[in-house]
Amino acid sequence: MKTATTPCCSRFRQGFHVVIPATLGLALILVPVHALTGTAQERIAQTGTISGFVRDSTNSESLSFVNVFVRGTTRGSATNRDGYYVITGAPLDTVTVVASIIGYEPARQTVDLRERPSARLDFRLTPTVLAGEEVTITAQRQRFRQSVEVSTVILDTREIQVAPAFVEADVFRTLQLLPGVQSVSDYSSAMYVRGSTPDQNLILLDGITIYNPFHLGGVFSTFNTDAIKEAEFIAGGFPARYGGRMGSVLEIINRDGNAMDYSAKANISLISSKALIEGPLPKVGPVKGSFMLAGRRTYFDKIVDLVGAATGMSKNPEFVGFPYYFYDYQAKANLDLGNRHRLTVSTFKGRDILAVEDEDEYEDAWSGRVYNGNGEQVYYRSRFNLDWSWGNTTSSLTWRWVASPHLVSKVYLAGSRFRYGIAIREHTYEETENSSGEVEQSTEELGFDIFDLVEDRTARAELTFLPNNRHIIVVGAEQKWLNFNMGWIFQTSISNSDTSFTRTDTSLWIEHHPIERAVYLEDKWRLSPQLLVKVGLRASSYSLHKGWNLEPRLGAKFFLRSDLALTASAGRYYQYLITANPGDENFRVIDLWLPAPQDQPAPSSDHLITGIEHLSERDLLLKAEVYYKTFANLVYLKQGYVFFMGPDATPGSEEVFSKFYDAKAAAHGLEFLAKKTSGKVRGWIGYTYAQTRWHTEEYGWHHPKYDRTHTLNLVADWQLTDKWHFSTAYSFATGNPYTPVLGRYRAYEEKYYQVEDYEASYTRFLVGKKNSARYPAYHRWDVSFVKRRPWWNGGFKETYIQILNVFNHMNVFQYFYSEKYDWETDQDLGIQRTAIPMFPFFPSFGVRYEF
Repeated sequence: MKTATTPCCSRFRQGFHVVIPATLGLALILVPVHALTGTAQERIAQTGTISGFVRDSTNSESLSFVNVFVRGTTRGSATNRDGYYVITGAPLDTVTVVASIIGYEPARQTVDLRERPSARLDFRLTPTVLAGEEVTITAQRQRFRQSVEVSTVILDTREIQVAPAFVEADVFRTLQLLPGVQSVSDYSSAMYVRGSTPDQNLILLDGITIYNPFHLGGVFSTFNTDAIKEAEFIAGGFPARYGGRMGSVLEIINRDGNAMDYSAKANISLISSKALIEGPLPKVGPVKGSFMLAGRRTYFDKIVDLVGAATGMSKNPEFVGFPYYFYDYQAKANLDLGNRHRLTVSTFKGRDILAVEDEDEYEDAWSGRVYNGNGEQVYYRSRFNLDWSWGNTTSSLTWRWVASPHLVSKVYLAGSRFRYGIAIREHTYEETENSSGEVEQSTEELGFDIFDLVEDRTARAELTFLPNNRHIIVVGAEQKWLNFNMGWIFQTSISNSDTSFTRTDTSLWIEHHPIERAVYLEDKWRLSPQLLVKVGLRASSYSLHKGWNLEPRLGAKFFLRSDLALTASAGRYYQYLITANPGDENFRVIDLWLPAPQDQPAPSSDHLITGIEHLSERDLLLKAEVYYKTFANLVYLKQGYVFFMGPDATPGSEEVFSKFYDAKAAAHGLEFLAKKTSGKVRGWIGYTYAQTRWHTEEYGWHHPKYDRTHTLNLVADWQLTDKWHFSTAYSFATGNPYTPVLGRYRAYEEKYYQVEDYEASYTRFLVGKKNSARYPAYHRWDVSFVKRRPWWNGGFKETYIQILNVFNHMNVFQYFYSEKYDWETDQDLGIQRTAIPMFPFFPSFGVRYEF
C-alpha cells in the first residue's frame, strides 16, 4: 500500500493543532479547579504553599524522593523525578523547611508565609560521607511510601556498573538478572518480560522511543552506561501515561550535565572505548544551563588493521581485516530561562557498520592470460562489495513550565528514526582473445538492496496538577506520525561488444503512513494513610483502524504497617506496531518493524498483578508478586516467510509479509525479589517461576522459544576495602524449548533434465511436537574485581578484570543436525547432533578514568 508522504514540518504543525489544543482544553478544566481547591481553599483554611526544586550542589543534578518537610508539623512531601516538590497546608507563620536524604547534609531554609502565602524554596544539598550509606537508602524508603506502581525496579548507575557483563556494563544485561525477565541466549540482550516478546517492550531514552536498542545483533545495548542517571523498569501494570506497547516499560534518563564545573570520564576496555564530558554552559543574563556529551566506539577493526600492517599481512590481497564496528553518541543540554522555564534538548545516534570488499583476478603467471577449453586466452576479474548497516537517530525538545506551585506543564517534540539496509554488489569483467587476435569484452553486475525504515514524529503535552497532599493528577495528549518503508530491489546489468541489458526488479515494496493518537488521565489518590491508589484511563486510536480503544488502568497499595504493604494492579494495553521476525529464531540480528495489519484487530493484553512488599529498617526490600496475562489478536509471522517467497509472491506485492498466524497467548508466574541497597555487601536475589503458552492454528498450544520455567539470579557487590571491591552474578535457569528431531526419511522426486528423466533423492528429518523438548539447564557464574586509585585533578582511576562463565559450563545455544556416515566402512550411522555453545570461559579487562 502506498500513500502520499507528508513533509515532517507540516506534520508537526498539524500536531500542534491537535495535541496542544487538546491538552490546553484539559487545562481549562483544571485551572478553575486549581483556583477553587488551591488559592480559595488556602484563604479559607489560612494555610500556605511551599514549592521548589532540590538538586545536588556539586553538579546540579536533580534529586528524586528527597524528604522535604516543615519542621514541627506533619506537612511534608517528596520530590519527583525532576526534583520538584510541593507542600500544601503549611501554617501562615514563620516556618523552617528541611530537605533531607541520607548521603547528603540536611539543608534548612526559613520563610515567612504571613508575607507571601506561596513561597518558592530551592535547595542544593551537599554530599557527605556516611559509612556504608548511599542516597539510595532514603530514596528507596520514600519510594516505598509514595509509589503505587507494582513490578517496578529503579536502577542507578552504580547498580548497572557493578554487575559483570560481556566486556562492559550493560543496562539490558543487568535487567536480565531481575525476576520476570527472560533471555534466549548469551548472544542477545533482548528482554522477554512475563511472556512478552522484545517488540512489546516500550524503550524510552529521555522520553524518545528507541526502536532497535542493540548493537551487534543484541550482544551490546545502544546505551552508554556512563551517561545514564537512572533506569526505571516496569515489568507490567504500568500507568496510563505509557502506551503503544503491551509488555513492559524501560525508561532511561540521561544525566543533565554538571552545571557547576567541568568533569570527564573515560573507559578503555578490551574491544571498545567510551568517554563523557559535561559542564556548565556560558551564562547569558538570566539564562544558564549545562551540557553532557558521551560517545563510544569499538576498535577491534583498527587493532586488526594495525597488526596486519605491522606483520605485513595487509599487503596480501586476500587480507580483509575485521569488517565490523559500531559507534554511538548521545548529547543533552539544559537551558534555565529564569526559575520557571526549562528547555531540554536531547539527541542520540547509534550505528552498526559491516563492510566487506573482496576482489579476485585470474590470469596466467607467464602470459598474463589463462586458457579455456577452446584455446582462447581469458582474463577475468571480479569484485564483491557488502555494505550492511543499521542504527537509530533521535532528537527531542522539551519545554517545562512551572505555571504555578500546583501546576506544571511539559511539552515534547521528538523524532526517532531507525534504518536497516543491506547493499550487495558483484561486478565481473571478462576479456577473451581468440586465435585470430580478436578481443571481446563483457561485464556483468548484480545488485541486491534490502532496507527497512521506521520514522516516528511525536508531539506530546502533559499537565501535572498538585491540588493538595492527597492528589497528583496527570493529563496528557499525544500524537505520532509514523512512516514505514520496506523494500527488496534486485538489479542486473549485462553488457558486451554487441548488446547491453539492464533490469531492475522490485520484489517487495511496503509503505505505510499511519497515525497514532492518545489522550490519558491518571490520579494518584491517597484515600487514607493506609490506602494509596492510582486510577487511570487512556484512549488511543490508530488511523488504519476505526474508532478508539479504551485502556483502563488501576493500581493500589495498602499498608498493613509502615514497612509492609499489599499491592495490586490491573490494566488493558493495545499495541499498533509489530516486528516481522519469526518466532523460532535463536539469533536476532535486527528487528523488522511493521504497522499492525489493517484487516486485523489491534493486538491487546490484559494484566492482573498482586503482591506484597516489605522494607526493613536496614533497607532490605522483600517483594513477592503473582501475575496473569492474556494476549489477543497477536500477529505471528509464519516461519521462513521473511526470506522465501511462495509462488503467489509476485514482484511489488506484500505477499511475503502477509503470511501471519492469528495467535493468542497466556502467561502466569510467581516472582520473588530480595534487594539490599546499603552496607558493604549489596545486591539482590531474584527467583521466577513462569509459564508462557502460545496458540496458533498450525501448532495449537505450545511453549514459545523463550519460555523458561525456573530462573534464579544472584547479584552481589562487596566493598572489600577502600580500594578494592568484588562483584559477582550467578544465574541458573531451566532450558529453553526446542522442537526435537525424531528421525529421518529419504524423499524422492522425479525431475526432467534435457532429454531424459531421472530420480533425485534427499534426506528429510522427522520432528516432534512444536517445542516439546528443552535444552539442558543453564548455569553461569561471572566475577569482577575492581581497584580504585586517586588520579589527576581529584579524580580516580579504576582498573578492572572480569571473567564470564568461570567454570566454563557448556550452555547449549542450539542443536545442529546432520547425517553421520562412515566412508571407510561405507556404513550409514544415522543422525548426528552437535551442540553449539554459548559464551565459554571469557576474561576481559579495562581501565576507567574520572576527573
